[in-house]
This record gives sequence, C-alpha cells and structure tokens, in this order.
Amino acid sequence: MFNRHEEEGSNSNVAGFLLGALTGALVGAGVALLFAPKTGRRMRADLARTFERTTDQLGDLAADAVDRASDLADQAKATVKDVSARVAAATTRS
Repeated sequence: MFNRHEEEGSNSNVAGFLLGALTGALVGAGVALLFAPKTGRRMRADLARTFERTTDQLGDLAADAVDRASDLADQAKATVKDVSARVAAATTRS
C-alpha cells in the first residue's frame, strides 16, 4: 500500500540532493578560482568547462527527478484506483 510518509521523505531527499549538488558545484568553482594561479584565458576556459559539466549533471539529475515524479504519480493513480474499487465493492455489498 502507498506510504505517504516514505514518499514525502523521498521527495525531500531528492530536493536536498539537488541543492547539495548545486552548492557543491558553486563552492568547488569558488575554491578553484582562489587556489589556481592561472591566466585569465585559461581560467575562463576551465570555468566554461566546469559550468558545462555541472549543467549537464544538473540536467541529468532533473531528468531523473522528473522520471521519479512520474513514477510516483503512476503509483498514486494505481492506489486511488484500487482504493476506489474496494470502496465500490464494499458499498455494493452493504
């Protein structure tokens, strides 16, 4: 049966992970700027690569989150259909 508390915790975990990934990427970029003695051109190229890699990873995470949300919606629909069938069956017997 559908456990709402577990699903809410799972959604919270996904949001927390996404926030952590974004924060980690930003902190990593900041540390790279502070500790990497590079020329401006090389620094910009490195930042562009890091930005592209990070946006690709965040895009993948977002796609995974959308897939998970879709799966949860399908589970919820199935649960509602099952419960309504049980209620209908119980009311016809009474």
